[in-house]
Amino acid sequence: MEHIVIIGNGISGVTAARHIRKNSDKKITIVSAETKYFFSRTALMYIYMGHMKFEHTQPYENWFWDKNSIDLKEGFVSKVNTDTKTLNFKDNTTLTYDKLIIATGSKPNKFGWPGQDLDGVMGMYHKQDLESLEKHAPNNKVCKRAVIVGGGLIGIELAEMLRSRKIPVTFLVREASFWNGVLPAQESALINKHIKEHHIDLRLSTNLKEIKSDANGKVKSIIIEETGEEIFCDVVGLTAGVTPNIDFLKESGIETKRGVLVNRFLETNIKDVFAIGDCAEQHEAIGQRRNIEAVWYTGRMMGETVAQTICNKKTEYKPGHWFNSAKFLDIEYQTYGWVFS
Repeated sequence: MEHIVIIGNGISGVTAARHIRKNSDKKITIVSAETKYFFSRTALMYIYMGHMKFEHTQPYENWFWDKNSIDLKEGFVSKVNTDTKTLNFKDNTTLTYDKLIIATGSKPNKFGWPGQDLDGVMGMYHKQDLESLEKHAPNNKVCKRAVIVGGGLIGIELAEMLRSRKIPVTFLVREASFWNGVLPAQESALINKHIKEHHIDLRLSTNLKEIKSDANGKVKSIIIEETGEEIFCDVVGLTAGVTPNIDFLKESGIETKRGVLVNRFLETNIKDVFAIGDCAEQHEAIGQRRNIEAVWYTGRMMGETVAQTICNKKTEYKPGHWFNSAKFLDIEYQTYGWVFS
């Protein structure tokens, strides 16, 4: 029986597994190093804010996987050998596949800042980040101030999370106005004002120079590049965008640039190996879209598309009209089609 292995149990990988199962009785194994069961990544903030419990973010019951004969292998893939079709894991176990789908998502950008790996520095992307935040910022007595670096959606969400526990937040945004690469000037200015009204110390046109450590290897403060100002803090959130999570593919022969290079059928340069979601990079952009799209719904569509191809119904990935939505600080943002800033 043909064995399909999917590395990554985010929205892309799990959608692919579901649709392969819907259309076939192939053996399916999902590999996950993060959590045992799929959860909605975009809902992590609501757990910290007390609106939901972790189990509420799991779209499927835990028995769903057994019922649908989808196996789970917990572990971290350290190497892919495409000649022998074998995955090597950090714990020295192996797994062989007939067809492989890489759906390993993104990891937060780090730009070589001094101190970027100190205790108390985190992204806001994985369940482990949430656990780290609970440890370092359970309340405003343990965390007297947090500094967030990077002015995207994850940054503003993290600021909102920390403010929900009354933790003071300084928000460093490199650009001259918040999200001005996406929004027209007037709307961007409106959001700057809105952020400040929510008692967030917004610093525009401001870059991080370094993160300083106390005697125990924990965050003590940050230094601002432009002015040399030191801001004392207990937590630093790095939210300056994300990069495809593909370091483990270095010696695999699978062609990569920033992400795993794929054609319109989500195939890599190696037969029987596919890539979907945040970690996939189109050789040539589709229309005006970016070559890499770290967006929830495109990941889901890629999962559906690749499942058709694996079930012998070769299907081209056609994402259609661009759209996206977000919600932060009681603002609901939606965009359909192309809106240039």
